[in-house]
This record gives sequence, structure tokens and C-alpha cells, in this order.
Amino acid sequence: MQGSNLRLPACKAGALPAELTARARESYDQQVMAGLRITAVEGQHQGEVLEAKFNPSEIDLDRAVTWRQQSGKGPADLEFERAEPAEMTFKLLFDGTETAASVQPQLDRLRAFNSIDGVLHRPPKVRVSWGAGTGTMPTFEGVVESVAVRYTMFAESGVPLRATADVKLKEAANLRSHAP
Repeated sequence: MQGSNLRLPACKAGALPAELTARARESYDQQVMAGLRITAVEGQHQGEVLEAKFNPSEIDLDRAVTWRQQSGKGPADLEFERAEPAEMTFKLLFDGTETAASVQPQLDRLRAFNSIDGVLHRPPKVRVSWGAGTGTMPTFEGVVESVAVRYTMFAESGVPLRATADVKLKEAANLRSHAP
């Protein structure tokens, strides 16, 4: 039995088939139960991970290139100028309603990835990954450009129990701070 060719018997949602071996169970967990992870790869939050409890239903990945019209040529005669960094966007759902737990700690961790790091003097680079092994979404390294949070449910005490966050990242390789 090979990890990526694992055939699973039918079972109820959320239940693991009883006949899975320990190795097959681990492969199942990695392939089926994996959550989207955002990991800080540098700075004071290096190694910190935010794992989505609810995976996004969509992830947009956009890469643009810039072309310009060649001077003195026809409108369809183009010249390549440059490739732009890729951009990734997705929406995360944070829900603590089953246990009446605040979602604020998870949102604070997400915002830390978009805040000025005391060591770097700029926001840190992060890695977005989902799943492990062959055929999974490629990892994306970049910076969090924006986080827009919408609180959608509160406890009577005002504790946020549910929220969504629209996250936008920009591909990044070598980063530096702008010296004031």
C-alpha cells in the first residue's frame, strides 16, 4: 500500500475505517484531515503556526506579467517587461460556538503575521501550506498584505465566538525594511 494510492473503505463523515493500519491511518490524517497552515518563517514569531480549523472553500492565486506595445509596430506586437509577484487570497472561518471559546487568540496570531516585527522592523515572511505529499497545493511564501476581519457572532459578554478573515498575501523572496 502506497500513501498516495490509499483506497479507503466507505465510512461515516468524520469516522476512520476500523481496518486501517497505523501507517495508513497516519497517511489518511495527512491527506484528508490536513488543515491550511500559515507559518511565520522569520522574526520574533518564527515557527508560530496558525492552522485553520475550517479550510477555505476557495483559494485564488494570481500571477500577472506586464507587456507593452513595441514602438513603431502594430497593436498586437508586444514586448515583455516584467513578471509581477504572485498574489494569494482566501477567506478563513473562525468558529468557537460549539465550546463557547473566543476566536480572538486565533485572530491575534493572524494579525501578528501582518504586524511590524520587533526584530525585523517589518512584517515577517510566512509560508502557506495545505496537506503533505504528492498532488497537494504547492506551498506559497510571501508576506501578508492585508487581513480584513468580520466578527459575526458574540457571547452575551461581548467575547467574539465567530469571525471570518479575508487574507491577501504577496509572493516574496528577499525582503528588506525601508529605512526612514
